[in-house]
Amino acid sequence: MMSDETWGSRGPNDPSSNEEPPKSRMDMNGIARKMSGGNKTAGIVIAICMVVIGVLILLAPYTMGIGIGYFVTAGFIVYGIFEIIAYVRTHPDLRNGWTLANGIIFTLIGLLILIEALGSHIGKLNMLSTFSFIIGFFALFGGIAQISSYGAFKRAGEPGTGWILASGIINLILGILIICAPITGFFTLEWIFAFYLIVGGVALFAEACSGKLACRK
Repeated sequence: MMSDETWGSRGPNDPSSNEEPPKSRMDMNGIARKMSGGNKTAGIVIAICMVVIGVLILLAPYTMGIGIGYFVTAGFIVYGIFEIIAYVRTHPDLRNGWTLANGIIFTLIGLLILIEALGSHIGKLNMLSTFSFIIGFFALFGGIAQISSYGAFKRAGEPGTGWILASGIINLILGILIICAPITGFFTLEWIFAFYLIVGGVALFAEACSGKLACRK
């Protein structure tokens, strides 16, 4: 049997140790902690930014929604351009036509949405509707996939299958509601995100001020 002294002499980087560090669930606050690097000042700044963004979303949901829409649209265009560049820079023998098609599709969709959004108020609403449909379909298909996998996990005797089924049903209903009422669904998700930012920012601020942030690496 290994003594306490021998066990204590092994550091976390010792290859002979089979002990693995606990894995924490990554969430918004977890990402914020990673960004701050355990620094108290950086943690406070990030926490304040989270709260401010959350409050702005609540006070001006339409303006912030349009801003988020422009940001995501720009992301579509940038992602599409990078896909096209990646295809061009790849050796001809290793090129994948789907990479080029994916890049062209994302670039064109981003440009079309951006041009329409810059043209009129209706175009801005159409931009939000488009993103709502995308989110709704992701939630819908995610729910279908979870419900489909529920039976397999149940037969395998895996624990927590009830949560998989419940999550699948919730995602399925949420996806249908968002697709049926895209604008309402978008602002509902935006408000939920705002509350999440505010609560998470306050928690991160308290954690940073208490000095506990540096302890979580």
